[in-house]
Amino acid sequence: MNKRVISRLMSYAFRHKACFFGGLAAIIAGTALNMVAPILVGRAIDLAVYCGTDFAMIGRYCIIIAACVTLSGALVWSGNILLSKLAFMTVRDVRRELYEKLLTLPLAEIDGRSRGDLMARMSTFGENLSDGLYQGLLQLSSGAITLAVTLVCMYTLNWAVATTVVCLTPFSALVAVMIARRNRVSFAQQSANMSRMSGTAEEYFAGSRVLRAYGCLPSSENDMEKLNADLFRSGLKSQFAGALVNPMSRLVNNMVYAAVAIVGGLFVIGSGGWSANIGAALTVGGLSAFLSYANQFARPFNDVTSVTAELQTASAAGNKIFELLDIKSEDKGGDKLPELPVDYIELDDVAFSYTPDKPFIQGLDFRADGGKKVAIVGTTGSGKTTVINLIMRFYDVTGGKIVYDGENIELFTREGVRKSFGMVLQETWLFGGTIKENITYGKPDATDDEIFAAAKAAHLDKFVSTLENGYDTVISGDGEELSEGQKQLIAIARVFLASPEMLILDEATASVDTMTERAVQSAFAELLKGKTTFVIAHRLSTVRDSDLIVVMDAGRIIEKGTHDELVALGGMYTQMLKAAGGE
Repeated sequence: MNKRVISRLMSYAFRHKACFFGGLAAIIAGTALNMVAPILVGRAIDLAVYCGTDFAMIGRYCIIIAACVTLSGALVWSGNILLSKLAFMTVRDVRRELYEKLLTLPLAEIDGRSRGDLMARMSTFGENLSDGLYQGLLQLSSGAITLAVTLVCMYTLNWAVATTVVCLTPFSALVAVMIARRNRVSFAQQSANMSRMSGTAEEYFAGSRVLRAYGCLPSSENDMEKLNADLFRSGLKSQFAGALVNPMSRLVNNMVYAAVAIVGGLFVIGSGGWSANIGAALTVGGLSAFLSYANQFARPFNDVTSVTAELQTASAAGNKIFELLDIKSEDKGGDKLPELPVDYIELDDVAFSYTPDKPFIQGLDFRADGGKKVAIVGTTGSGKTTVINLIMRFYDVTGGKIVYDGENIELFTREGVRKSFGMVLQETWLFGGTIKENITYGKPDATDDEIFAAAKAAHLDKFVSTLENGYDTVISGDGEELSEGQKQLIAIARVFLASPEMLILDEATASVDTMTERAVQSAFAELLKGKTTFVIAHRLSTVRDSDLIVVMDAGRIIEKGTHDELVALGGMYTQMLKAAGGE
């Protein structure tokens, strides 16, 4: 894992000091205690070899060894539990901040990313990060204490053989480092391919009806097959490279082990002569302990290399998550709240561009007086929805200004501006829950009478009465079991219930049948009385009674006035009327 990801993860882990330090302490104590066993075994062997058969003493050693091993296992197990809990809590905190970040990201950032990619960062990448954090802490803590205690024990037994082990073992680490460096690119590519596949799969699932209707299922299967093949190749490549580390390091370790056995055997043979003269005499039991410590000394390198794939995957996942967390959140705007009701909203020479080099909205000027209905019409892509996004402060103007009662909209908080409006969009949004819960989303404390009145005004009650559980019927988050019209009526009932000071209606009745539309429009007429309303419409029959109609084309206002004024003008609005059959 790279230093940046490690540093960020540690800042989260330190929030849970009890688990962090408790888990590390248990792992360290258990690992250190386990290091005592080879010395005890060696002494028992020497007792049998050099002192005759003393079964009582050997029995005592066996009891002590069993106690050490048992207590060591209990401590390591406890440490594993605490570190596992720490990993889950840390990733929980990361997910919490990631979700909060998603809620505060500028709309441009969200629009520029697939939902599948964002969800993968919340779920799959979070799990990868959790696994990497747990393995990293476990191997780091146990490995560090293993190296330290093993070094002390080996030099206590025989400095010469210990130096041999120390000089030879780093070759294993060198092999691991060389391969791990080559792995980094492979795991980053695997992570990128996973994001692409998640995003494409989410898009295809969401658009499954379109795929079926246009006979595009085979082509979508081909696309997914290509993405799956890319993910397979990058995954196989990264896992192959990761799997190569452990066998290579173990090969080097076995060579080291053989060298220690040969060198140590020579020192045992010469313990009565030359090895004793240089202070490096070694007993049979000492050699046995040494061979155990040689394996123990190499184990941290083997343990780290054995989880290289998980660590590299976690590193790539951490980069993806922290990349999103590092994006600057949408600012809160000003520090004032709009005073409701607003007497007027004015757009003064407003300009806006999604990309700096491609101007879009230019020279936008119109005024919406309080309690009036303003309709925005025009061809597809003319900028109608963009104007609404600017009024709602989903985007900020790049030129000119938007004024609320003489004050620049930038002086007001984004939340305050948005709460001033109720919205019914052409694309409805529902969440998993009951129909009643979906209606009360904008007013959770509404009474049943208020809910039923709103549903009746939206002409939703007729449909709900046919359901076995009525308003308590549970629907899925995307409302797949409902028709587009039924989902639209729920959204309309929601705004009826909330009854905000200002309204934005973006083709609010586009998905309902003509008879229901007329009834809903009649109810809207009552709701809209005294409320400033912005209407985006393709059906010009729904905007005839507007106090102001703004006609847009290619990001500019080309006409504005009342219905009669625009008809008399004989311009684009008149052409649109004729194209619609004079509606």
